[in-house]
Amino acid sequence: MTIFILPARLKLLHFQKLQLPLVAHALIKACLLSDTTDPSYFFSYTENSYEISIVASVECIEKDFLPLLSSDSFAGVQVSQDVYRVLQVDDEGGQDCSGKRISDLSAPLAQAQFSIFYMSTYQTDFVLIKEIKLAEAVASLIRHGFDFDQESVDEELGSLDIAHVEALNMSNLVQKTDEMQLHADLSQSWEQTVLDNELRCVGLNKHADAASWCMSILKILLYPDMIEGYRDTKTPRFFSYTSTCEGVSLMTDQYILDTFDENIICGTDDESPLRVIQVNLSDSNLDRCGIVRSISHPLSTEAQINILYLSTYTTANIIVSAGDLEQAKTIMTSRPQLDIPGPTKEEKPLSALSDPIET
Repeated sequence: MTIFILPARLKLLHFQKLQLPLVAHALIKACLLSDTTDPSYFFSYTENSYEISIVASVECIEKDFLPLLSSDSFAGVQVSQDVYRVLQVDDEGGQDCSGKRISDLSAPLAQAQFSIFYMSTYQTDFVLIKEIKLAEAVASLIRHGFDFDQESVDEELGSLDIAHVEALNMSNLVQKTDEMQLHADLSQSWEQTVLDNELRCVGLNKHADAASWCMSILKILLYPDMIEGYRDTKTPRFFSYTSTCEGVSLMTDQYILDTFDENIICGTDDESPLRVIQVNLSDSNLDRCGIVRSISHPLSTEAQINILYLSTYTTANIIVSAGDLEQAKTIMTSRPQLDIPGPTKEEKPLSALSDPIET
């Protein structure tokens, strides 16, 4: 496993599905008119039964989306105050090992009280961390034995005294506020819903007629009535699209994937369908620590259920194979408390942290 720090600087946006037509121009610009080869390009759109959640560059959110939404009379538009940075997690195990990877990565971050935004995709995983906490989070992961791409660390963090950064974070932990930031009663506090959608997680071939599949994405987002099968289902669609300079990932219903030519889809169609357990976190998702770890650990590490995890502005979406759904439901509804466990990897001494990051 190797972790890269991406140059993208992002904000998170939440709005209601009724407001989607208002941002048509911004979506067209983000999907079709932006330079998707730029290393700092990052755009993610997720629509579920609760919301539309977008992750995009600071400029895209502030200059393209918010002006279109600010004139709307509907309430409910929310945008993160903090800027987020992205850790890209490349692992040869791919989706087959995603559950353990999620649990292992989130453990030291939860222990050190970093709130994270986790996104599983077809090609890789993304961990979003507040920019003001980036150096501390990287130091914590290095201390727990995770390997970083040195070039990306040098470019994004420069020459830092990581031992000093880690020590500062440890001193901040002494000043714990409310213990409820670390522990939450999942079964009683937050609504859990099993969606009827049967999903697949696939990649798109960026080099196969990109203009054509970009237009298909926009048709799915803005003109769903044109999609065959859309009117025939009573289940609200689940659609998650993430695009970076390295790849494009989709997690959605099969009838939506049928919109694309076969040569564009990367992935096999003989896999078991995926099901979603959706947890409504209300306004807790951006600042609460330990949610990802507390959900992923009992499922993937203790019960050996492989999962994908998709954070949105107000929800946690836990994606499991259809065959594992009933066991996963039982575990999530019976677990009385979300605990923040200790580290799972061997810790490195603070003195070992300064050398790998120096330029």
